Amino acid sequence: MAIDDPTRLHRLKILADLKRDHDMARLRKRAAARDEIRARLEKLSAPLPLAEDPALFAARQAHLAWATQQRLNLNVTLAQHTALMLDQRARTARSFGRAQALAELITRQSQRVTHSP
Repeated sequence: MAIDDPTRLHRLKILADLKRDHDMARLRKRAAARDEIRARLEKLSAPLPLAEDPALFAARQAHLAWATQQRLNLNVTLAQHTALMLDQRARTARSFGRAQALAELITRQSQRVTHSP
C-alpha cells in the first residue's frame, strides 16, 4: 500500500485529528488547573485590614503564618502544574502540526487528481 493511497491518508488524518483534539483537551485541562492554583495564591495574598482587638490580632497573626506556608506549598504545586502544561503544549504543537501536514498532503493529492490529464 503506497503513501499515495487516499484511503490510508484519510485514515491517518482521522487519527491525527483525534490525537490533536485529545492533546488540546489535555492542554486546556492543565491550563485550567494552573489557573486554579494561581487564583488560590491570589486569594491567600489578599491583604486584610488591621485589627485593633488583641484577640483578633493574634488570630490574624496565626492566619498569616498559616497563609505563608500555604503560599509556599501552592508555589511548588504551581511550578509543577506549569511544567506539566508546558510539556503538554509541546505535545499539542506536534500533534497539531502532524494533523495540519496530513490535511495539506490530502489537499495536494486531491488537486493532483483533479488537475491530472
